[in-house]
Amino acid sequence: MEKQYAQALAQSLKNGTDEEKLISGFVTHLKEEGRMKLLPGILRELKSIQARSQKLAPHIEIASESEKKQALEEAKEAGIETDSVSINESLIRGWRARSGGISVDRSAKQALVDLYQKITN
Repeated sequence: MEKQYAQALAQSLKNGTDEEKLISGFVTHLKEEGRMKLLPGILRELKSIQARSQKLAPHIEIASESEKKQALEEAKEAGIETDSVSINESLIRGWRARSGGISVDRSAKQALVDLYQKITN
């Protein structure tokens, strides 16, 4: 039951429903139905849904701020469009992007790995 409530709430929030009205109406509904004990489970499930959606959300990691513009353009060409960019200090040069099941790696490390594989094969 908690899962269904959490999914319905998440979908309503995604569709742009007023958060304050939605939550107050939802709590009122739970009180009227005598289901307030479900609230902690619903909250837990909502957090789980949010964590999954953040994990699948498009994101780009860059080595330095100076590479941001180029990374955004190249990622867009590769089919990953987002404004979510962070600096990953473990990258020497280049960028990595992910969106759902798609991952694009244009980092210096990956270029070296590709070069090594071409030489050894």
